[in-house]
Amino acid sequence: MIHPFKPEPPDTAGVLSWVHIGDLHMTRAGEQNHLDLQAIVEEVNTTFSGSVSFIYLPGDVADDGSTAAYETVRESLDRLKVPWCAIVGDHDVHEKSYANFLVSMSPATQYAFTVGSVRFIAVNAFDIPDPRSFAILPEQLRWIERELDNATHAGQIRTILMHCYPSDLKVGRGELTALIRKFGVRLIDMGHTHYNEISNDGRTIYTATRSTGQIEEGPVGFSVTNIDNGVVSWRFLELGKLPAVVITSPGDERLSTESDPAADLRVRAKVWGRTEISRVYARYEDHTVDLRQVAGSKVWEAAIPSLKHEGIHTLLVTAEDLNGETASDSIRVVVGDRPLSSRQRFERDQDNTLPAWPEHGLLGTQLGPNKNGKKW
Repeated sequence: MIHPFKPEPPDTAGVLSWVHIGDLHMTRAGEQNHLDLQAIVEEVNTTFSGSVSFIYLPGDVADDGSTAAYETVRESLDRLKVPWCAIVGDHDVHEKSYANFLVSMSPATQYAFTVGSVRFIAVNAFDIPDPRSFAILPEQLRWIERELDNATHAGQIRTILMHCYPSDLKVGRGELTALIRKFGVRLIDMGHTHYNEISNDGRTIYTATRSTGQIEEGPVGFSVTNIDNGVVSWRFLELGKLPAVVITSPGDERLSTESDPAADLRVRAKVWGRTEISRVYARYEDHTVDLRQVAGSKVWEAAIPSLKHEGIHTLLVTAEDLNGETASDSIRVVVGDRPLSSRQRFERDQDNTLPAWPEHGLLGTQLGPNKNGKKW
């Protein structure tokens, strides 16, 4: 039975956050990916419930698309205290049918929803239910165009949820890419690659979270994406590593695009922990500033004095809990007039990947089975 998907609104500080659980590739109960999913659900319920709007599963939920695999996934998802949604991946149509996915995961293969000022468009990259197809056909392209057009006229931030990079499509690749550019899609959140990756072509940010079921790099975990007054932040969080901090504003220069909002002279960070957070403070240049918690939220904030020198500055935010445990996040902040990036921009989306950023989970190994790693 499918429960109606009703995402929670942004938190009381106005920050929209969601958790991305990477491709599960579930087979049967008791295997490691099943145990990891159970642990993720427990951590989300204990620590993240009430502070994120929804949980996103980017396809390849069931490794063979079987009813038994979906039942194993649902046993865990049904315990979630946060709304969840899923889309179709190539392994979900392993049986060349949507039937099991539609019964177990979603009543539709494509859909859209709004949270705050953001319009999410969940795309089916397998309009032909065959794991080799990677196809978006004209009917869905027309639907995507209508959704993007309506969201643009409504002044909403456009975000696409899909299984793979648009450039991985075999059918509809050029048409979808043209729509993404025409309507200024801000973010595309994906699975498929099996490793953490961010690509930024100066217009659109592409984020991929590594697989939960077919792991080739790093520890198990999940990513958290935030949109704070138009600023996008992303970080992979290792399971069980709490407290955790994500700076949500200002934006990191690696994630800057031509549609970024004007710089705001305040720092905001979202903090999660097993116990109460006692102090959060920011350091930059020769300043140390204490942040205050926004009532009813996990967000801490403070106004910051103007930075003195143009260029790139490191902003570090550290949180301490009542047990003396600490965690930090750091970003690079641009001051003054400076090009969006000195990196060369390429036409193909995945050719604009960021270099290693280990503090945010980008290890730079790129060993997924869809490039140069194992053949699962």
